Amino acid sequence: MNQNIFKVKKSFLLSLFVVFAAFILSSCTKEVPKELLKSNEENKTPISEQQMPNDSIHRNLMNNNDMNTSSSSNEDDEKLVETLTKEADDADAKYQKTKSEADKKAAIERQMEAANFLMFQADLPPKKKYRPALQRYRRVLELDPDNKEAYANKKQIEDIYESMGRPIPQ
Repeated sequence: MNQNIFKVKKSFLLSLFVVFAAFILSSCTKEVPKELLKSNEENKTPISEQQMPNDSIHRNLMNNNDMNTSSSSNEDDEKLVETLTKEADDADAKYQKTKSEADKKAAIERQMEAANFLMFQADLPPKKKYRPALQRYRRVLELDPDNKEAYANKKQIEDIYESMGRPIPQ
């Protein structure tokens, strides 16, 4: 008789445990938002018209209409980058010859202008814009070690490389 009572108590406790475990597990689930439950057929935007997310974290100056860039704007940006970097290199070469404060200031301004365009505005792949921008910020810091903007932007590029698990270019 005692064995039967023990078996009943054991099965009752086991059943209670299962019910309690099911209750706990069911309360831990989250409801999936309805927009994520839509099937591909219900999605109103055809795949060919869907946009990829913008890969740049520096697009805060762009509006939504600028998200669709054409290859011509990419070519325009490459030409502008070429012009700005040539101006920066020329200003730096002039400073190297004269060592005047006015030429140093102009070299810093041109380097910052080229670096900031590369980092924040150029519609170029990351490989084409971050390394040259980083080199320009480093040059500004050689000329003006207290330049906070150049330091902050240099640090941001280095953080991007680190977040991707890539070595920081020298």
